[in-house]
Amino acid sequence: MGLQLPGELVTVLGMIGYDWPQADETALFSMGQRWLEFSGTMQRLTGEAREAAVPVGVGNAGADIEAFQRYWTEQDGPAQVLEDGALGALVAGTGLMICGAIVLALKIQVIVQLAILAVEIAQAVATAVATFGASLAEIPVFQAITREIVGLLIDQVINELIDG
Repeated sequence: MGLQLPGELVTVLGMIGYDWPQADETALFSMGQRWLEFSGTMQRLTGEAREAAVPVGVGNAGADIEAFQRYWTEQDGPAQVLEDGALGALVAGTGLMICGAIVLALKIQVIVQLAILAVEIAQAVATAVATFGASLAEIPVFQAITREIVGLLIDQVINELIDG
């Protein structure tokens, strides 16, 4: 379970018309870590497979040996497929880690904006008597500003993930 919205800010989030992001950055980090570990395993197995294939051509000859050597070293042969798989796992793991970091950053930024809004509302309420209620007119403005900022943050995250 990722970063959750503090209970005090749930109402404030509702005031600006947004829901808390459901993305779980800890799950993204965990999946990313597993893919990175898998990439390491693939790299190790690729090295072991290469070491096992080298002796086949040493001291052996014949059409079968040559066919094996060609097959093993082809662009779509086992050695290249294993290397590509390791690279793919590395890219997938790194991408998931980056997505987790982006989600975490978004959640932190939303919490910061909600805390600022809560303080602004509290100040407006606290000064309501002294301003004969005029300060309460600021609350919708503060809400609109926060709504716009949170919307921009979400748009920025979506664009970052799409543009990857």
